[in-house]
Amino acid sequence: MAKKPTFYPNLPRTKRPKGVKRVGAIMTNTPVYTPQVNQADRLNKSFGIYSPNWISVNTKQFQGNDVRSGTKNPNWRVTIVQGGDATSSYSRTQFKLKPTSYSVRSEDSSSLSTGYGTSFGGMLTLQRDVTALEDKAIGRLKHKLQDKVGNAQLGPPLAESREIHRLVRQINGIGMGTFKALLAAKASKGKSLSKQFGDIWLGFGFGVNPLLQDIKSASDSILHYVTRMDRRVVVTGTATQDYHSAQNNAISSSEAISAHCTLGWFLSSNHVQGVRYVAGVNINVRGGSNYGMADHLGLKVEALPSILWELTPYSWVVDYFTTVGSWLDDTFYTLPVTVAYLSKNYKYQCRTSAYPKAITISGATSTLSGSASVGTFLEFSRVKLAPTLPTRSLRIKSADEIASHGLTKLLNLGSILAGRHGPKL
Repeated sequence: MAKKPTFYPNLPRTKRPKGVKRVGAIMTNTPVYTPQVNQADRLNKSFGIYSPNWISVNTKQFQGNDVRSGTKNPNWRVTIVQGGDATSSYSRTQFKLKPTSYSVRSEDSSSLSTGYGTSFGGMLTLQRDVTALEDKAIGRLKHKLQDKVGNAQLGPPLAESREIHRLVRQINGIGMGTFKALLAAKASKGKSLSKQFGDIWLGFGFGVNPLLQDIKSASDSILHYVTRMDRRVVVTGTATQDYHSAQNNAISSSEAISAHCTLGWFLSSNHVQGVRYVAGVNINVRGGSNYGMADHLGLKVEALPSILWELTPYSWVVDYFTTVGSWLDDTFYTLPVTVAYLSKNYKYQCRTSAYPKAITISGATSTLSGSASVGTFLEFSRVKLAPTLPTRSLRIKSADEIASHGLTKLLNLGSILAGRHGPKL
């Protein structure tokens, strides 16, 4: 009798070559626990009754889950070398916890208690908004890419070229003006120096130094245009911030560690937060009939909003407190490149030190010794984005951003006030 065919035939298995890893989804979820051990004895002073193991706890506490998810691609290095896109979504959450051991002694008028144990004080996490970090990272990515392309936005310098002769006279007069200010300082009791210093500071900060940078930028851009060629580049933009938080008042728990006290904690955390963009970009400008010198030097109509904003009086003061300038650059002006791939990485790391403390009931005294428990929490994610250059947001800057380079900003604003209201020579 012939053998009946099975509905699901046994197909031969193809043996995986040695050294080749399996490609597929990654998913792990591991719960993380810390030990909770409390042992304490009690002595009744009035009756001399000794109670061993008056407190006996031996358990564990759940702190969170170690999670990893994404897609495994063991050939990602080969893909990158060949100019391809090896980006894949990935996320990771990880705990590294170190409990502390303690010993305690407490007593009141009627009893004495001693104990010891192992415990973990917990984590104090604080993730802030990352919009400012994203904008900073995007700005650095575009700055690096602009250096690779070699183009420049020379619209504002050319529009202000009529001021060059004034700047030349100002450079020539700085030395003589300073000498006159020193001679007049005695008569004005030093007040004239503030106005002269303001003129010198603004002249260098907003005239001489930008002029020299624009000349160099124009020279480099023309050289890049003449020697330009197609190529693939990988650029990154990274921004990080670190900060501190603490729980100043001891957090009391219900964990009894002796006959007269429970366990409390002082928490102190250090935080590091970061955003990183990674872009693979094709620079295709060689022999392109649709890309000329005007594009390369930023003299097209698309650059007009940024040029008008730069020429607006005191627009730089507005840029101290808002992101108008960078938003206009991103919205109306695009670099002559093609984005092959783009990803955004986010990382947050927190390290918490928890210092144990005995929370004593009324009428009793206690002493506790023990080092701090230490917990480290890590969160990382990588997201694959659409292949277009990211743009910065239009918003009011945070207090930290406004305070950045605060001394320079104060000198700029102070120089304007001194120039308008200070005494003349």
